[in-house]
Amino acid sequence: MSDPAPESAPPPPDSFNDQVRDSIRQLEDLLGGQAAPFAHAVSYQAVAHAIALGMQNAVAQQQHAHLLRNALTTAAARALLAGKREEAEAVLKLAESKLVNPDVGEELARLQAMLKSTLEDLQKTFSAGARPAPAPSA
Repeated sequence: MSDPAPESAPPPPDSFNDQVRDSIRQLEDLLGGQAAPFAHAVSYQAVAHAIALGMQNAVAQQQHAHLLRNALTTAAARALLAGKREEAEAVLKLAESKLVNPDVGEELARLQAMLKSTLEDLQKTFSAGARPAPAPSA
C-alpha cells in the first residue's frame, strides 16, 4: 500500500489565479460605460422572472385545486353510497368554496396590474437617472 498524497494547503481566500484576474480585467474593459444599460437589462430580466414565477404559481394552484376537487367528489360519492346524504352535501358544498376553486383569471389580472405598476416604476427610475446610450447601428 502506498501512502496517500499529502494534502496541500488551500490558497488564501483573497488570492486569485492569473487567468481569473485576466478574465475580470477583460470583463471590466468590455463593460466599461455600460453600467446603466446593464442595470436596465438586469432589472427587466428580474421583473420578467418574477412575473413568470407568479404565472407558474397560478397554474400550479389551479392544478392543485383540480386534484382537491376530484378528492372531494370521490368523498361525496362514497358518502352517498354509504347512505349519508347530509355528509355528501356538506362535502360538495366545500368543493364549491372559494378555497377549493381559486379564480385563475383574478390571479392573472393581479399579476398584470403588478407588472404594469412595476414597469411604470422602472421607467420613472430610469428616466430620473442616466439614460442608456443608444445601441450602435451597423
